[in-house]
Amino acid sequence: MKVKNLNRSSAKTKRLIKSVFAEMLSEYKEISKISVSELCNRADISRGTFYSHYDDTYGIAEDYENELIDRFFDNAKLVEAANAEKFAEIFFRYIRENDENYKLLCRSNDFLFAAKKLTTIATNKFLELCNRDERIKNKEYLALDIAVFVNGILCEYVKYCRGLSDVTLDDLDSYTKLWIRHFVERRTQPQKNPG
Repeated sequence: MKVKNLNRSSAKTKRLIKSVFAEMLSEYKEISKISVSELCNRADISRGTFYSHYDDTYGIAEDYENELIDRFFDNAKLVEAANAEKFAEIFFRYIRENDENYKLLCRSNDFLFAAKKLTTIATNKFLELCNRDERIKNKEYLALDIAVFVNGILCEYVKYCRGLSDVTLDDLDSYTKLWIRHFVERRTQPQKNPG
């Protein structure tokens, strides 16, 4: 039976397991290459301790990803963002605060599932904000426009995390602000009727 009610010691153990897991994931690139035995050795815990918290390494990955995503979307400021500009500002502040954690996860090929969840949630929030924004008049292909942008930014962020791009986090932040400004300008014009 997995630990349900975490006391301080149990919470500390879970943090340790996730920390060692993230380091190993960065090193091995795939969850399937991480053995419970090696993780336990590196964390200096027994297998029994490990199995009282997780069934396997995939359980750690899911817990780690969910924790990062939940922390992001439980952010009261983000939830209360009134427009796309504010959403992007809060988004990049959060990414900066958690940059090392995301770099570790993004170096893994298995991060793509979490990335999909993150882009879906971000796209939906961005779309919701645009639908509420009275400045946005032209809604043709709105969801597609937002999805392409969010997926593209995430792709560039993953490349940045993996050291495969000269783009910096500041570049991504600046580009996002510029893109949103142009996006809003384009979308403030009423949709043209074909004819």
